[in-house]
Amino acid sequence: MARDIVRALVLDQGPGLWGAQKYLLRLRPGLAERGVELTLGCPPQLEQYRHWLDQGLPTIPLALPIDRSIRVDGRITVRHTATEVRNSLRAGHLIARVVREHGFDVVLANSHWTHLDAGLAARRWRIPTVLNLHETPMPGVGSRLREVAVAAAHHTIAVSTSVADTVRTGLRSRVTVIPNGVDTDEFAPAADTATRAALRTRLGLPAGRPIILAATRIDPTKRIEDLLDLARVVGDRATVVVAGTTSAFPDYHREILAAAAELPTGAITFLGARDDVPSLLAGADVFVHTGVVEGMPLGLVEAQSAGVPVVAYAAAGVREAVLDGTSGRVVGCGDTGALIAACADLLADADRRRDYAAAARAHTLAHHRIDDQAAANATLLHRISRGPR
Repeated sequence: MARDIVRALVLDQGPGLWGAQKYLLRLRPGLAERGVELTLGCPPQLEQYRHWLDQGLPTIPLALPIDRSIRVDGRITVRHTATEVRNSLRAGHLIARVVREHGFDVVLANSHWTHLDAGLAARRWRIPTVLNLHETPMPGVGSRLREVAVAAAHHTIAVSTSVADTVRTGLRSRVTVIPNGVDTDEFAPAADTATRAALRTRLGLPAGRPIILAATRIDPTKRIEDLLDLARVVGDRATVVVAGTTSAFPDYHREILAAAAELPTGAITFLGARDDVPSLLAGADVFVHTGVVEGMPLGLVEAQSAGVPVVAYAAAGVREAVLDGTSGRVVGCGDTGALIAACADLLADADRRRDYAAAARAHTLAHHRIDDQAAANATLLHRISRGPR
């Protein structure tokens, strides 16, 4: 018997092509194999819309509002709150109309404001809806708005237990944890030392110089200034290599690059946006992550799959992804001294790096395979699409 096909409309308003957006691109083939077809619905001026279109993937241009906030200069205003309420009402009606016109079975809301919009469509127009929670919410109003959306939607997926537990107890049963996964064949340990040497040649570094890699957005919540502090201390014996660019903070980006230019040559290198992270990981000695607003950082999972020991701040979900003292080191958020000490210890201890690398790879194979993530998502989406309205 042919498998039933679930047609899912993916909603997103993110301005770039970052972790949350790549999340669904990575899952798409595995979902398709399991009878779930994704169509992206978002404003056509967004980078992710153009990417899906260029890849020949199904898209629908949706005039969802992009720049949304209930605050002015950090303060909540009645006028902006009323504007966003109207925006959500219009967006919810648009979502419901598109779902019915195109025959979608379920909506998958993948970004903060679309959670509320889709939740409204679920409650008012009985549209089957699932939310994807990728990180912990901002405290206060942000947290309360998320809970309104979770209460309205049919179900919610969280990428880590830490993210799921930010939802109050009365709603927790409506949230399923499905940890991030990666393609463990694509992100595999380097086959030989020649691969590591080739990366250093490509980056213009001495053959024997260790590399501490960070693959991250250059945004304030990623605390790139802490990577500069790391480079100041270890830059005489290793190079901190940063792959990534900013999402929407050009002034911060410029300040970071200006500060980096004051460091000794070879202490830190900024590569900009890259699409060869598996190759970078294959040549790295340590992976470092300094983000403090997270769900389950995909880079940490990718690094461990590639057999690279990690050092990271204990943001939400990090302790679930990294086994402290076994596959890497997890230190307190913002504790730059502990971060630097952990990296320095790993640089000085090749045996420990090898032990961590082996444990990291084993942990990923056991708990973070992309096939397992796709299977769990597909099962849930099939269930919600068939459930009562």
